[in-house]
Formats: sequence, structure tokens, C-alpha cells
Amino acid sequence: MEQVDERIFRLAIAIGIGFLVGLQREWISGKPIGLRSFALIATLGGATGMLEPQLGVWPIAVGLAGLAFGLFLHAEEVGKVKGTHGVTTEIAALVVFILAAAATLGYITEAVVLGGLVTLLLHWKQPLHALVSKIGKEDFQAISRFVLVALVVLPILPNQTYGWFEILNPFQIWLMAVLIVAINLSGYIVLRIAGNRTGAAMAGILGGLISSTATTASYAGKSKKNTKLVPLAAIVICVASTLVYARIMLEIAVVAPGLLAVSLPPLLAFSVCMIILVGIMVFLVPTGEVDNPDHGNPAQLKVALVFAAIYGLIIFTVAAVKELLGIEWIYLVGALSGLTDVDALTLSISQLFQAGELDANTSWRVIFIASLANLVFKMGVVAMLGNARLKKWISISFGVAVTVGILLLLVWP
Repeated sequence: MEQVDERIFRLAIAIGIGFLVGLQREWISGKPIGLRSFALIATLGGATGMLEPQLGVWPIAVGLAGLAFGLFLHAEEVGKVKGTHGVTTEIAALVVFILAAAATLGYITEAVVLGGLVTLLLHWKQPLHALVSKIGKEDFQAISRFVLVALVVLPILPNQTYGWFEILNPFQIWLMAVLIVAINLSGYIVLRIAGNRTGAAMAGILGGLISSTATTASYAGKSKKNTKLVPLAAIVICVASTLVYARIMLEIAVVAPGLLAVSLPPLLAFSVCMIILVGIMVFLVPTGEVDNPDHGNPAQLKVALVFAAIYGLIIFTVAAVKELLGIEWIYLVGALSGLTDVDALTLSISQLFQAGELDANTSWRVIFIASLANLVFKMGVVAMLGNARLKKWISISFGVAVTVGILLLLVWP
């Protein structure tokens, strides 16, 4: 009896997926296949799936082939009547058949999730088309290069350690480069969708997603050409630097989840401090729009190669310093590394923690010191490139932040 109840439950889920997708199709006028047809197709898929234990996959294969042939003939007839006809609904019907069969075979969670995803994809036709219309040739090249970096180069690299201290793993190094390129590319795509001008806070968020250091340099330079931009440029730079801590927490969560529990409280505490500083700036400065940060394609192979080189150098240096000079010297490595790239240092330390080379307390402190060093570096960038008023804004805000950060390091248990 329990087996019968389970089979009925799975079949009900299968038919429910058909109803869900069919309901969405009913909202679209002129669709040749609607709610009842999708429910029947799901019932057919579920029924063939129920036959699999006795007859194998042949009922599913025959049912799918027959359905595909019938849908093809139907699409041809509809096309002749209307003069033109897409195949989205027919493909959705085939997917529903497969998901229904999968549900009756026990893959309930997977079938439900994919069924919901299919429904969303069908429902988001206009937003998706609008998104594609905003993606130009350069954006498509960025995505293509990321595919090269992630799916072509990564699989061919050896997944084993080499060199002194047995710490350099080509696959792991490139995997970290892929992670950073993916984060930067996500920010780049959002930037392209947002357009050329947004509010200062959004410009800072977008800049922090791609590169907070490059954003700092960009707006520092703009402040010399346009003195009215100084207050808004200060907000952009501070917001971008605040977002660095969200990046750090994300990178730790991906590479070393065990480190996140220890590092999250102090990083969140300092993030609150940065958010308060940004809030004070926003309160003092009149709102207005600014040009979004100028960033090139972050998915270039050169970018990935440079990051991989920096990451490999840092992870090797940290291991060598720990072995030859002692663990206390690692903090100096963190401070020096943070001057140029917090991401590489964060991933390196996280990887060493994951490998058991560093303890959690040392790991988060080294990462945090690197982030403070990066704030000091940005103060220097603004001092070199920025307007005198911007130097004052950033010196005060980042000076307070670094002071709070040092106190946090001293008092945190």
C-alpha cells in the first residue's frame, strides 16, 4: 500500500508541473498548447516513468519520440495557418514530459525546481529580450572570454601540487582566478544594464563589484576636472570600499566555509562602521547622479593570468614565510599584499586554512589587515590623483575606518 501511495504522490507532482507550465502558457494569447494539453503531456510522461521499473527506459524513449513527432507536425500546421510560428511552447512541452517522467522515477526535488525554472523562463520573455538588447558586442565578447577562462582552460590543468612546500596547484590557482573573474564579470554586466548614469551609491556598488581600487582612481581623477563632483565622488569611493567586505565574505564562504563562522562577526562589525560612515556622507551631501565607473572587460585572459600569478605568488609566500620565519610574519605579508589585491590574499589565506596550514584566528586577522592596508593604499591614490577637497573627505573617513579597524583587531578575542 505504501508503494502505491508513493507512486500516486509522484504522479500528482508530475501532473502538477504540467499544470504550472500550462497555466503560464494560457496567459499568452494565441498559444496552440495550453493548460489541458500540458497537463495531459505531463500525465503521459508520468505514466511512462511509472513503467520504467518493469520495462526499462523504452516507454519513456518511445513516448518522447512520439510526442516530439506529433508536436513537430502540429507546429507545421500552425505555421501554415499563421504564416510564422515559434517553437518555444513545443520545446516546453517536451521538457515537461521529461520532468514528469523524472518525478515519477523519484527525482521529485529536481523536477519541481526545474519546472519552476521553466515557468519563469517562459514568463520572463520580455525582460530577457530587453536584457539581450542591452548587451552589445563588447559584452558578448566578455561573456565568451569568461567561457574560455572557465570551461576551456580550467579542465586541462593538472589538479596536483608542485614546487617547494607542495602548495602550488595549477587547477586550484586557476579556479580562484575563475571565481574572481566571475564576480567581476557579474558586476560588469550589471553596470552595462544600469546605463551610463546612476545615483552615487549605486555607482559605488557597481564599482565595488568590479574593482574598488580602479573605481577610486577613476573618481579621484574626475574630481580634479570637476570640483562639483567631489562630495559625490567621496560617496562612490566609500561605498565601493565598503562592498569589498561583502566580496571578502563571499570568497571565504565559497573557498573555506569553515572559516566563515569565525571571520563573519568581526567583518560584519567593521562593515557596519563603514556603512555608518557612508550614511553620514549621504546625509551631508545633496543627492545627484554621477557617471558610472569606467571599467574595461574584466573577463580578458590577461586579467585572469595576472590574478592567477598574484594568487600563486601570495599563497607560496605565505607558506614560505610560515615555514622559514614564523607565523607572526604572515601579518606583514597580508599588509603588503593588501596594498595591491585583497581578493588574491583572501583566497590564498582561505585556501591555506582549508588545507589545514593556518588556524581560523590567524586567517581572518591576516585577511582583515590586508583590507585595512588596501584602504590606506586608496588614501594614497586619492592623495596623488584627487582634488584637495576629496583628499580631505577620504582622509577623514578612511582615517576613522582604519583607526576603528586597528582597535577591533586589538580588542577582538
